[in-house]
Amino acid sequence: MLRIFSNMMTVIMLGVMLGFTLGSGGAYAHKDATGIVKTRMDGFKQSQQNFKDLIRAAHGNDYDTVRTLSVSLTEWGQQMQQHFPAGSNQPPSEAADTIWSDASGFAKAIDDYINATQDITAAAIAADKPAIMAGIKSTSDSCTSCHNVYRVK
Repeated sequence: MLRIFSNMMTVIMLGVMLGFTLGSGGAYAHKDATGIVKTRMDGFKQSQQNFKDLIRAAHGNDYDTVRTLSVSLTEWGQQMQQHFPAGSNQPPSEAADTIWSDASGFAKAIDDYINATQDITAAAIAADKPAIMAGIKSTSDSCTSCHNVYRVK
């Protein structure tokens, strides 16, 4: 049973890493960004790196690092909405207009992300690797769900 769980989590983590790798093509857009658009793009890029590092730390049973990184992801989530003021959708922004037309939905998506990262923090404090891995999947799912609606591809 443990072997099946371990193999399943490896497949999930490979999918998460592949998604981040394929989704990193927007890095070139960052070079032309300025102001709040650059600030939020840099914030998302840093959170992406923190999430990758968190996954590696989880696989290595480094619960202190998992906790530290999950707290930083939570803090990013708590700041995220302020990086999307009205009128900040100029190129090279990847933000979809639905961020502003469905502000309550966007706020809920951010709350889902925050809740998932807080679940990782609680699991790291408890040194509960299966719960950490479940929190990683929930966090990844919240990112994907949000990007499907609130990000222009």
